[in-house]
Amino acid sequence: MTEKVDKQVNHWSEEKEKKGSLGQMRFLFLCYKYLGPRVIRIILYPVIFFFCLFSGSAGKSSREFLQKVESRKGSGKKIGFRAIYRHFYCFSYALIEKLAAWSGDSNSGSLLNMTEDIAVLTNQLAEGKGAVALCSHLGNMEMLRAFGSLDTGIRLPDFQTISIVDFSGTAQFNALLEEVNPKAMVKLIDAKSIDPTVMIYLKECIDKGDLVVIAGDRTSGTNRDRNTVYSFLGEDAYFPQGAFVLACLLGAPVYYMFALREKDCKFNTPYEFYVYKSALEIEYTRKNRGIMIQSLTAEYVQHLEELSQLHPYQWFNFFNFWENPSLIDK
Repeated sequence: MTEKVDKQVNHWSEEKEKKGSLGQMRFLFLCYKYLGPRVIRIILYPVIFFFCLFSGSAGKSSREFLQKVESRKGSGKKIGFRAIYRHFYCFSYALIEKLAAWSGDSNSGSLLNMTEDIAVLTNQLAEGKGAVALCSHLGNMEMLRAFGSLDTGIRLPDFQTISIVDFSGTAQFNALLEEVNPKAMVKLIDAKSIDPTVMIYLKECIDKGDLVVIAGDRTSGTNRDRNTVYSFLGEDAYFPQGAFVLACLLGAPVYYMFALREKDCKFNTPYEFYVYKSALEIEYTRKNRGIMIQSLTAEYVQHLEELSQLHPYQWFNFFNFWENPSLIDK
């Protein structure tokens, strides 16, 4: 057996937030809120520079991902400090924008309709029919909440966006989110709390015409061996079965949704909305379980790979994405 180089020590869910990060995030958000986006961009320059100097495994993961994208393009370009700096800068600014989006004070600018399936989803929601949206940590998931503000020419009824997230390793960010908007946590469901009661609640939400959102690009911290292996940027990667099983069990149409800044590092550019409707008819049974999960994963990875190459600096998975999670010590 060949031993993998730079083996990931911890699963992503075990990575701890840096001490004092709550105070730092609160300070940066307040600067954004009261001084505006231009000032916070200037403040971030030295902050991210020093972070990059001591980024450790996160910096290595950034380099690995960006290098794989360049290799996929066949550019032969070598990733250096400047590229990693840009990567972390985009991530930090996106975190601040997430808080702004929850506070209702976002300065993200206009939203661009990028795919024909946005009209399909809009029509479905206009008819009061809910859906499941599989998203990712590529781009800014919080901007998906602004979906209803897109200029599609169709009046949408009021609908909720219910997000299923893994709170592992984000306790301080969650605390700040609750400070910014005390009602925010009501619309967030911890992935670890999914049980029959929660499933009934989610099904009721979809029946009312709501949108249930879950990310499909991070493996479970508790069920690390329940994954689907699929090639991503030229190497086998591991995707969580749970997200795709949930999509099947809810029995609603499945969409793949991404919100990406038009220009990765130009923060005055608008967000582009990409929505793709799954071509699969969701008829989930024990007999077709494996085929359904494989097929949904294949569709998802195809879109994720394509968009991550278009917007590599908006890839916010700072861990060894290709490590087998079942081989990482618990």
